[in-house]
Amino acid sequence: MQKLGLVGFGGIVALVLVGFGLWATGLGPEMERVMRWGSDSEAEEIYTVRGRLVEAASDGTELVVEHEAVPGFMVAMTMPFTPENPEAVPALERGDALTFQYHVGTDRAWITDIERLPDDAVAAVPAADRMKRATAPPDLDRLEEGDAVPPLSLLNQDGESITLHDYDGQALVVNFIFTRCPDPTFCPRMSRHFQTLQDELMPKQADTAHLLSITIDPEHDRPDVLRDYAARYTTDLDTWTFATGTPEAIARAGRLFGVFYEYGEGQINHTLATALIAPDGTLHTVWRGNRWTPSDVQQALASLTQEDG
Repeated sequence: MQKLGLVGFGGIVALVLVGFGLWATGLGPEMERVMRWGSDSEAEEIYTVRGRLVEAASDGTELVVEHEAVPGFMVAMTMPFTPENPEAVPALERGDALTFQYHVGTDRAWITDIERLPDDAVAAVPAADRMKRATAPPDLDRLEEGDAVPPLSLLNQDGESITLHDYDGQALVVNFIFTRCPDPTFCPRMSRHFQTLQDELMPKQADTAHLLSITIDPEHDRPDVLRDYAARYTTDLDTWTFATGTPEAIARAGRLFGVFYEYGEGQINHTLATALIAPDGTLHTVWRGNRWTPSDVQQALASLTQEDG
């Protein structure tokens, strides 16, 4: 097996697309967890995770792990984890069995107590039963930058019919979320980023830009649910719209923007994408995953304005 001390990190993105899985229902009685308060008075839930190492950053700041199901929280999948102390990460090789404690706080998540396990302690392919897709491959109809974005029929948080073409003439920033998402680094982070964008952008660009959050859980996230969710982040639904639709419409939206998701056992396993659609209705920029920042979007909007000028 290859030592990971100096492994390049550029290829991790493709591996991560196997799934950013998220738990989507109420806490089950079978869940094994610990609740405690950290030194900064932040509530933490702590889960034990077991799996196999797929890849690691050379400086130990991120581990990509194919892990077993975490009862009541996550399905088996492949996803990145952030060690609290990179210097405490033990020497590991690709494919090593390992375990660690996964801390989920209010707005961040991290891992501690990383230990190598005997090889027979973890299945050879921990997420084998999740290697199937409930939606079409995300590249089937996926748009490329510069492509015209087709109309999508959706419902907003007030139950009104909308399409993406309703925002022609404005820059439209689109993300994908679901209201029961529990991991603070996934959907809640995307919504907090949109909250920041609305606070910083809309006082000056209310007529030239708009935010749109599309749920990937249309069976649960009906308009009234989205309206309640929206209230957690904004009181201004004139510049930030929350949308749902038929399962077919949501699946098409996912394919167009390269978002993969699947359902199983009350959970949703999905990837993240945030897109900027230009005022002329073409796809300008797509940010994959959860590492983009509001400033990235603001810079892209500024460049879009310069291009139009």
